[in-house]
Amino acid sequence: MDLEISGRWHHPVHVFPGRERRANAPEGPVHPGRMSAEIGIARAVSGVVATAWLGIAAHQLSVYQFGQVTLVLSLGSLVSIGTDLGIPLALSKVACDHHDLDHGAVWRAVATRVIAGVIAGIVLIALWANTGQAERWWMAGLYSISVTVTPVGGSFLALLRGRAIGIVEAAYNVASKLALLGVGVATLAAGWRPSGVIAAFVLVDVVSALALPVVCAKRVSLTPTPDPLQRAELRLRATLPLAAAGILGSAYERIDIWLLALLKGSTSVAVYVAAYKLYDTVLLPATAIASSAVAAAGPDLATHARPVARRLAIRATVIAAPIALVVAVISPLLLRAAFGGHYGTASSAVVILMVASLPGAALAAITPIALLCQRQLIVKWTVAGLVGNVIANIALVPAIGIRGAAVAFLITDTVLVAAFYAALPSVTALQRGEEAPKQ
Repeated sequence: MDLEISGRWHHPVHVFPGRERRANAPEGPVHPGRMSAEIGIARAVSGVVATAWLGIAAHQLSVYQFGQVTLVLSLGSLVSIGTDLGIPLALSKVACDHHDLDHGAVWRAVATRVIAGVIAGIVLIALWANTGQAERWWMAGLYSISVTVTPVGGSFLALLRGRAIGIVEAAYNVASKLALLGVGVATLAAGWRPSGVIAAFVLVDVVSALALPVVCAKRVSLTPTPDPLQRAELRLRATLPLAAAGILGSAYERIDIWLLALLKGSTSVAVYVAAYKLYDTVLLPATAIASSAVAAAGPDLATHARPVARRLAIRATVIAAPIALVVAVISPLLLRAAFGGHYGTASSAVVILMVASLPGAALAAITPIALLCQRQLIVKWTVAGLVGNVIANIALVPAIGIRGAAVAFLITDTVLVAAFYAALPSVTALQRGEEAPKQ
């Protein structure tokens, strides 16, 4: 668990183009739309609870302490990119295609992600030390436990998404945030600041990692019988290509916080994260819409990709626009009420991020379809977005602070949404391909 900043490159997927349904595929109706609604509602509720918890922490900690907390959580999100390895999406595919799942193959994939989590935890400590926090290295060391164990629960939630079972993830989202709020308030009351805040995240993540496999095992069939096909699909050789876009996309979304820490310090990180949390909340409806994007396109993804993406992007943007307008107008009040008087200075950055939420909402809806249609091209554009985001931050942050980070995000999001939509196959192009004479 982390700050849950965006995550538009990782979506629940149920329908996978180019794959025939196997003889031992799960029987019975699937409900990707219902899953999307369940997860969407849960994300909205959990987002409110998470924002409330961060607000309480911001009121109880100094700006510098809150900056340390948000920095270690943000760096944890950044290094956690390396624990994906394409395995969650591969697990969803396997669960979609097979009724009985190979117990050994699944747990081997989970163990691979845990090993990656250990490595990511070490990287977290190194990044934390490089931002001038070497004397408090143990804060990053403590949170590295979360980085290590979170892939366990996430992997089993991916299996359930492959079966279009959203209620478990929905319940987990809400229950974990409520537990985090309760544990976090208790640690603050005990005077454990800021280490108690990090410890609250770690405790909830450890309990989740123990509970989710048990809950998942009751809803999917894990068999000891080896399945060579499943084992082949879950090998790193097969999963790593699926991870490229997710890794780059997540880095694109989180690199600005690390750059801000290097260029302006942890106090600026605290103020920017408060602003960014409002942006992320505005995008919750869009990410819920995105969760059913591929299922909405159906098996004939190439034909339906562009019209479905356009429809969902418009819907996501229309829903986000009035919310963004309200947040932009009352941002000073929201920031001071939620996080404290020191954070009212972030209102100018919030206004910029609210403008960015419009292309951001469209990008959230388009991304999952674009990834499956033109993965290599989307990876290239995401690299360009990441490089552009870094350059813009380096150019703008020293001059205008957190507003520079917000402007950088606005520019790159706008470019990416146009590029991703242009990458989608058009019906006209497909018809031309069909009409072309065979050689």
